Amino acid sequence: MALRIPIELHVANALQWLGTLYRNPAEAIKEHVSNAIDEHLKATAAGGAGDRCDIVFTLDRRHITIDYPYGMSRTEFESALRRVADSAKRAGSARTIGRLGIGIFSFQQIGRRCTFLSRKSAAAETLRVVLKEGADDASLETALARERLDRPGLRVVISELKFDPLRSRGPLSPDSLRRYLAEKFEAYLRQGWLTITIRAGVLELPVRPARIDLPRLLAELKDIPLPDDPAKRVRLELYFDPSGRGRVAIRHQGVVIVENLADLIAYGLEASAWGQGHVRGVVDADFLVPLPARSGFEENDDWIALLDLLDRYRPTLEAELERLLSVHRAEQAGAIAERALRLARDILDLDEFRDLALPGGLAKRGRPEAATTAPSNGKPSRRRKRRTEPPADPGTQPSPRGRRIGYEEVPFETGSRLHSRFVNGVVQVNTLHADYQRAVVAPESRVAYAALMIGKESIAWNDRTGTAADYLEKLLDFHFRLQGRRMRGRPRGRGKSEAQQESLRLE
Repeated sequence: MALRIPIELHVANALQWLGTLYRNPAEAIKEHVSNAIDEHLKATAAGGAGDRCDIVFTLDRRHITIDYPYGMSRTEFESALRRVADSAKRAGSARTIGRLGIGIFSFQQIGRRCTFLSRKSAAAETLRVVLKEGADDASLETALARERLDRPGLRVVISELKFDPLRSRGPLSPDSLRRYLAEKFEAYLRQGWLTITIRAGVLELPVRPARIDLPRLLAELKDIPLPDDPAKRVRLELYFDPSGRGRVAIRHQGVVIVENLADLIAYGLEASAWGQGHVRGVVDADFLVPLPARSGFEENDDWIALLDLLDRYRPTLEAELERLLSVHRAEQAGAIAERALRLARDILDLDEFRDLALPGGLAKRGRPEAATTAPSNGKPSRRRKRRTEPPADPGTQPSPRGRRIGYEEVPFETGSRLHSRFVNGVVQVNTLHADYQRAVVAPESRVAYAALMIGKESIAWNDRTGTAADYLEKLLDFHFRLQGRRMRGRPRGRGKSEAQQESLRLE
């Protein structure tokens, strides 16, 4: 007969471990928002909910306080403390977020002490419950007169903090916390009955969902049943993000559990259109089972079914993305061309380029000149003449190459040797050239590259022998190779004075 060995648990250590399951302090403190939402949903199901669930965070250097309008009774506190990791919410009929009942210990990610002040109803007393990091028990008593709440609700006070929440780049700085909560609870905030406010000193920051003004993706597939279980449904809210920094989140009961599908190993979806940054939005899958502290999902049959469903619609998503990306690229190229033409025109209008004959679209501006006629008092006049029309030269006259200059980016059929060419009044930039591909990584460098090519073709315009373009190509090759070597050889971490000394030595 096998020997059965009883497992002994060090309660204080286990509770401390449960309280630090969260990935970061913001993940831990959001548990109190989840609890408030759960209480509101239960009260709504019972017919006793208010119009709104108002949650207020108050941050200072010594305490973090969370207030919301649903308190707990003595019996509920005793049950919650005696049934850790066995939440009563599992058996409830109301649709709730919490499952394991460990959120009450999440304060240990933030501070070493947590005080709950709770008033269940207007006729009830105010209870005071204190939890401490490293302790295996809690104290429960009637609150002192100075701590009593004026109205029903719950106040959570986290003290003996492990960091300063007011630090501008801290894990719970007001701006960071506001963005985090807006993302996590976007679904409930949009419904209007949930409000979250963050107070820090004289600041009062309302938490609002982000405004989305982007084209919708898979608009006809907002609600999809699982093929093998139609009762389980997937809701999609997806948008096209031209910035390439979009994220697809997965929510459970309205709360984001997976912040970015691209961070998962999920049937290759992370490397497909779902995770490449041009899709932004959420996938709602309430039938999934969150892991403890809601840091992910159990990889069960439902999880596999969800991934199969997303992979099924991947070709449709990719087709929509390709159409929208082509439109975006055309608009982006038009904006780049307009800025580059303006930049090139301004430079070519300087005195050192006045002798150049330019294509019609880059015609030089006329310049006002000071009048030389003397007024009746004999003193020279400072009045300027009216702006004159630019002189008639090849740069302002119609020509077989066209009056207005154009700009476009195309792959050259001759390969990657040429940077650019001028064809039928259009400066064409070769997208196959390695210098172009390095320049398009940032909008400003792309504008500068385009303006450089326009200037090169404008200078080549003046050459009637047909040889200048080849020499200009060689000069561009030299320029970009030199620029590349300078970037690779640039010293790092060296003080300004040392660099200046080296410059003096070279001179």
